[in-house]
Amino acid sequence: MNDNFSTTLVKAQQIKDYIKKQENGCTLTEIAKNVKLNKTTTYRLLQTLVTLKDLIKVNRRYYLNQHFNANYLPVGWLASRIVQPLVNKYELSAFLGMPFNQQLVITQVFAFEKRLNDFHRLGKAQAFNTSAMGKCALAFMNQTVQTDVLTRTKLQTQTKNSLTDQNSLAYSLQIIKDQGYALDDEEVELENRCLAVPVFDKNEQLVGTLGVLGTKTTLQRRKINKLVHDLQIASSQLTGQIFNN
Repeated sequence: MNDNFSTTLVKAQQIKDYIKKQENGCTLTEIAKNVKLNKTTTYRLLQTLVTLKDLIKVNRRYYLNQHFNANYLPVGWLASRIVQPLVNKYELSAFLGMPFNQQLVITQVFAFEKRLNDFHRLGKAQAFNTSAMGKCALAFMNQTVQTDVLTRTKLQTQTKNSLTDQNSLAYSLQIIKDQGYALDDEEVELENRCLAVPVFDKNEQLVGTLGVLGTKTTLQRRKINKLVHDLQIASSQLTGQIFNN
């Protein structure tokens, strides 16, 4: 490997390292200034990284392409093939998560092109009692595990709408189990709404949850029944094509 090629690789990695720290992405000018490269060199490297699919470019801002990151669930490009069509159809970001250490951890993100900030949720933990994905996981857990989790977990408050009463939560979990999905209506973030369904393995044991996130405007209540139907189909496909392997 010649010195010029080695130097190019180092510069490309510096660019990726810088972009990784920027939750809202960054422009060519910002990258060139902070990595201390001229704009011509920076532009050439950025175009190469986009071509290699290490980066994505939206509205003149660059982001790390994290569609295939999965730290916990055994998913990857197959999950993307199943979930990404939902993202495109409903123009909502989608997420896979799994229960871990009395919380729900986001293990894969499929961000809608106008909500690329949602990539920063990858690896974040959510309280079981607040988010749709957390409540969904809790509702469909093995009963013994659910009781243990509820006993050891302190209910958290994210917004004024969060469920922090044990009796109210228990009632909500039964409804979720009966209807087959969970809804978070501004319980984690005001103005945001989330919908989630369970994902099972071949033995019908919960392995995670599949959720979508939008605003009250983009995830309207009139769309919920159709969206739940499509999410449940995607969940079944995940079970059949991934978790049965």
